[in-house]
Amino acid sequence: MRDERLEQTVQRIERALARIAAAADSQVAAREPSDGELLARHEDMRSKVRAQLDRLDQVIGELGDE
Repeated sequence: MRDERLEQTVQRIERALARIAAAADSQVAAREPSDGELLARHEDMRSKVRAQLDRLDQVIGELGDE
């Protein structure tokens, strides 16, 4: 059961990463942002990824407690 939940979590993350990559590709194709915009987007994405990794750590920790 725990392995199934972990596998489901990993699959959700992989799907989310695929959506992020597709969105990034479509935005790049739509227009070329300035360096300042790129830096702001990079920092925003970095904080979102960090938050999701922290959440993943929490989920994995909860699975280990069971």
